[in-house]
Amino acid sequence: MASEINVRELVLVTLMDIDKGTKHASEAISSTLRNYQYMSKQERSFYTRLCEGTLEYQIQLDYIINQVSKTPIHKCKPFIRSLLRMSLYQLRFMDGVPEEAVCNEAVKLAKKKGFQSLSGFVNGVLRNLARQQERISLPSRAENEIQYLSIAYSIPEWLVKQLVEWYSLELAETMLQAFLQEAPLTVRVNLERATKEEVLQELEQEGIQAEDGIYADNALRLSGINYVNRIKAFRQGWITVQDESSILQGNLVLAKAGDMIVDVCAAPGGKSLHAAERLLLAEKVSQSGHISHGSGMVIARDISEGKVERIEENIDRMGYSNLKVEVWNALALDESKIKSADIVMADVPCSGLGVIGRKADIKYHITKEQLEELEDLQRNILQVVTQYVKKNGYFIYSTCTVNPGENENQVTWIQQQFSFKPVDIEALLPPELVKQVKGQPGTDLHQGYCTLLPGKQACDGFFFALLRRI
Repeated sequence: MASEINVRELVLVTLMDIDKGTKHASEAISSTLRNYQYMSKQERSFYTRLCEGTLEYQIQLDYIINQVSKTPIHKCKPFIRSLLRMSLYQLRFMDGVPEEAVCNEAVKLAKKKGFQSLSGFVNGVLRNLARQQERISLPSRAENEIQYLSIAYSIPEWLVKQLVEWYSLELAETMLQAFLQEAPLTVRVNLERATKEEVLQELEQEGIQAEDGIYADNALRLSGINYVNRIKAFRQGWITVQDESSILQGNLVLAKAGDMIVDVCAAPGGKSLHAAERLLLAEKVSQSGHISHGSGMVIARDISEGKVERIEENIDRMGYSNLKVEVWNALALDESKIKSADIVMADVPCSGLGVIGRKADIKYHITKEQLEELEDLQRNILQVVTQYVKKNGYFIYSTCTVNPGENENQVTWIQQQFSFKPVDIEALLPPELVKQVKGQPGTDLHQGYCTLLPGKQACDGFFFALLRRI
């Protein structure tokens, strides 16, 4: 029991850090898992489920708490707010956890953390919630569809309206449903170090279940994972964590022997690493049939030492020798790179609306005003980095959002402002994906761009485009 109480306490500390804005959810959860590696697989699973679930359903949890609490949730002390949310999540969504245990452990935590005077309030609210579970209802869909969707899928009303405006009610709800489903752990096989079959054998020996990716031949979906750093295949650089949406972007890297590729916003480095691999594979046999010994190079840049260190850690693990890392602000023009790159990759800062399923706190922090600010920031970056592409060179633009203003509208703007034309990407993508996305909003493969939508595609929400300088 002591161990279980300790795990709940870890959850509470994590949620408070996130609530106060001192840490992003993924950062807070990952750092705790690193610091408490000795936790059992069951404890790690409980911790992760409770943290992520409480965050995912926060708006719905608050709505329900407010139905029984005399003090509105937003007026509660941060500690009490987080404690009530995580406790209600257990009552509502974790069938294997006894109601008595939820209430008792919450009261104990309140007392332990110096909230003795509020322990009765916590107990009363939770006991009422436990008794009234069957009678608690969500807003009427018939009376206010937007409010219903907001509470049912725990997403701010303004963002529900925005998704409906961009994509239709049906598509918006499909994405909202997908955001609340557990996202698989997807890895890309490092074909420079191992074959897919070798990786599968290694994973099987460790008792890790693996199945093929949905679209990409070099992708695997893993389950039964306790801690990714403990996987031998990961530690020795045979695999790296990367969603299929990001892996598919690599299909647009039309590398050839001797190319210089510049990734201007590279951290944590997944796309740079993939580009380096594609360049190495292209250089094994040049067009003339002679063996080429790595004359090409990928330059991966990001704005800070901390971001660059993350890329370097991945390079060391994966073992790519044709990848150089530099600290560089994408907004600052590097005159030495003007019209010198065969391929420029720009995975620009974005709203992240496509990865809400993995980073639930995004939906609570992003604002409509920030969407517009990000579009301006992206254009400022694009004005600089498009200059690095040589004549007939390629420009790859990508984001992890489903906002048309940050996606296809930016591609149109690039063509209007600079000397680029779209590249037809239909033949570059897997046939299964092509069938799914044809006619989908935000996608025109012949015009060089594609939007992947959560729930419609079996991956994160993502956007990529391929242009060529003329």
